[in-house]
Amino acid sequence: MKKLLLLSASLFIFYIICKGMIYLFFYGDLFKVHSFHIFYGHPNEAIVAKLATKDAAIVEPTAFTKEQTSNLQEEGVRLFGYVSLMQLENWNEKLKKKVIPSDYAKQNGNTIYIKEWDTYVMNISEKHYRDILLWKIKSEIATKELDGIFFDTVDDLDYYFRDDPVLQNKMRKGYSLLLDEIKQKYPELLIIQNRGFDSYKTVSRKKVDGLLWEGFSEKDIKSSEWAKNWLTYLKKEQRWGHVRVMTVVTDEASKKQSKKEKFPAFMRTGDTYQ
Repeated sequence: MKKLLLLSASLFIFYIICKGMIYLFFYGDLFKVHSFHIFYGHPNEAIVAKLATKDAAIVEPTAFTKEQTSNLQEEGVRLFGYVSLMQLENWNEKLKKKVIPSDYAKQNGNTIYIKEWDTYVMNISEKHYRDILLWKIKSEIATKELDGIFFDTVDDLDYYFRDDPVLQNKMRKGYSLLLDEIKQKYPELLIIQNRGFDSYKTVSRKKVDGLLWEGFSEKDIKSSEWAKNWLTYLKKEQRWGHVRVMTVVTDEASKKQSKKEKFPAFMRTGDTYQ
């Protein structure tokens, strides 16, 4: 009996060691993230204290000082700086000043205005616009030594150009070129993209480290074939270490579902990440 217990204990220890080695060498750094927070406002002491309790945080880098980000990283928090890929950061005055007319995406000769957010869809196939995004990455993310980039609005690649495959492919190619340039200039930076599942499968698979499923819903998983299919696909992608899937949820049932799927979840309250 004693030998059996010793054998069981040895096998358990061996399993723990092997599991740790697999995560260390087979899976990426994002697989160490089990909790995260999203905050786009200017932080006060309470917000900084809350962020310090998480494994990772997605923040608007222009709103944080180098001292604040360094202090959070000393607490073991991995920080990802927000960059809007496909929509103009209309509030970012420094960035807006760099934009020229060819940086705006067009359909049927017209710019694409998004009334809800008072902004425009941008032309990621245009090198000048990609250079603007690289400028923000350099000045606000690389210079502040953050751990990575969070690309928001990637979903626009799938939505706004779905009826024009030629233009959609052109835009996706621009995104792919941007990712390649980031990896060349800043190989240490991790990259998370928000949604844009078709674009992930088409161009950014193995070029991004994380995929955020904003709007993950337990109800959708039960009733939507679209959600079921993507859940199956993304679970497999995560299981094989290709990408770390994270979610934003708005109710406890969805949070529980996300945990069941081994996707770290952030509970969003209200309409903004302030």
